[in-house]
Amino acid sequence: MAWLTMRVVATSPGFSDSGESIWSEVALVCTVALLASVGIVHRIARPANPLGWLLILVASLLLATEWDIPGAAAAESLSAVMFSVGLLLTIAVPVAAMWAVLAFQSGRVDGRGERYLLLAGALVFVGALGLAPALFFDPQAHGCSDCPANLLLVRDDPAVAAASSRLAMIAALAWTVVMMVVLLVGLVRMSAVSRRAHGAVATIGFLYLLAVSAQLVLEFDHGFVGGSTTDPALWWAQLAGLAALGAAVAFSLLRSRAMRRSVAGLVVDLHQEAVAGGMREALAAWLHDPSLQVAYPVDGTYRDVDLDAVDVTARPGRTTSRLVNDGDEIAVLVHRTGLLDNPDAVREVVTAARLGLENERLRAEGLAQVRALAESRVRVIEAGDRERRRLERDLHDGAQQRLVGLLLGLRLLRSSTRSDQPELDRMLNEAETEVQDAVRDLRQLANGLFPNVLVTEGLAGACGALSETAPLRMVAAPEGRLPAEVETTAYLVIATCAARGPTTVRATVEGSRLKVCAKVARARVGVAALEDRVAAMGGRIAVTQEVDGGSRVDLELPLARGASPDAEPPDRARK
Repeated sequence: MAWLTMRVVATSPGFSDSGESIWSEVALVCTVALLASVGIVHRIARPANPLGWLLILVASLLLATEWDIPGAAAAESLSAVMFSVGLLLTIAVPVAAMWAVLAFQSGRVDGRGERYLLLAGALVFVGALGLAPALFFDPQAHGCSDCPANLLLVRDDPAVAAASSRLAMIAALAWTVVMMVVLLVGLVRMSAVSRRAHGAVATIGFLYLLAVSAQLVLEFDHGFVGGSTTDPALWWAQLAGLAALGAAVAFSLLRSRAMRRSVAGLVVDLHQEAVAGGMREALAAWLHDPSLQVAYPVDGTYRDVDLDAVDVTARPGRTTSRLVNDGDEIAVLVHRTGLLDNPDAVREVVTAARLGLENERLRAEGLAQVRALAESRVRVIEAGDRERRRLERDLHDGAQQRLVGLLLGLRLLRSSTRSDQPELDRMLNEAETEVQDAVRDLRQLANGLFPNVLVTEGLAGACGALSETAPLRMVAAPEGRLPAEVETTAYLVIATCAARGPTTVRATVEGSRLKVCAKVARARVGVAALEDRVAAMGGRIAVTQEVDGGSRVDLELPLARGASPDAEPPDRARK
């Protein structure tokens, strides 16, 4: 296509937009080659981004503008088609060039007004400036005997062609002015980071349109655009603008590649260190934002790698960038405003750091599942404790009270019997003894299910009560109250040790954890039945056999839900 265009230009010296200079022809070919090659490379590097196709379109239209001259006959059988296409697209390059400028870097024109403006430009530059005059202009009838036939011709009417062309030039000039205002306003409103990424291309587009508008003003008296009437300086200015556009896109590709290598290097170093939460540190260093936050979508909320909640709502001075891969949200970055206005930056972060971010997201999701499982196990323990407490109450308030009532009835019956009935008196004594034993056994059973003193007095009071009936000596006990499940677990461990033999216990609160050390003299202790309960609460329990035949049990429990030792849990008092 470029070769055929140069053949057309060479056949008609002085008629083309580029003039007669060999240097202008070389410049035209080099500009077309630059735009086409950058477009092809862009298509290969970013197949989903249509910006590459736009650059190829600009290069093709730039060649087509040279076809509306007598030299189009060099195309032989295609001469008429080539000449007619040249008439139609004689000044279509500005619209395609502005499409590429507005679509830089995403490949899409997001603004509805900008899309309408481009559509209007296509109607003006292709329809009004190209098609309308061609319908009423026959170059062969006006002295251009070497020109191929105009396939678009409806009837030859030079007056209509000139009038429609002048009206179209006024509309085209208005369009270029409006587009320049749009580009200028966009430049003013850009953030500093966005201006560094898009400012050069917007500026190139503005200067290119300035040259186009100057050409329209200069050629208004002629009544048509193109051909040898074009001022050489304006043609060179437009060509330089298109070449600069191709160079700017090529530079953005190189910068994106360097950006990707930079992030990839950070990610490789991070993976070697394998530090949880290191992605935030790496990205904060790369983006020069120490306050950067990385939030991962976990169970409908946004949390960091340690499952701390992260506020991802925009606020003054802070904004969010969502990192998406194949439609799936990987993470959300909370950072300084304008830091990632460049779409290339977001894309390269996703490309280079995707694996590391997904690993941390999966780690956060796994940690959330583990935490949910642990919380469910704690809820099972709490439910079991509540059930044991209910049974203890039922036994205390139900069966025990009935037995006590029966005992009182027996005593009342014995007091009313005559002294000459020794056999009845003996039977009543035996019955009273049996009822007393049943009451004592029932109390022991109820206390074993859930000691009521643990609810009313806490761990220290419960251990004090236990020491009255078991060989237990408390060396130290925490003051105040602890969470119910912590007190119950610690008491069960201490009671298990005391049931095996003389036990000395030291219980202290260190920071946010309860530590219990129980030494059992001359006996071995098994706590396998309590290990699952301790593990479910996030604690640790270990049994060490002493050389004298005794045992040492070390228990460590976190104070659940951040409770402090002095906090009074609700619903402790028993009514």
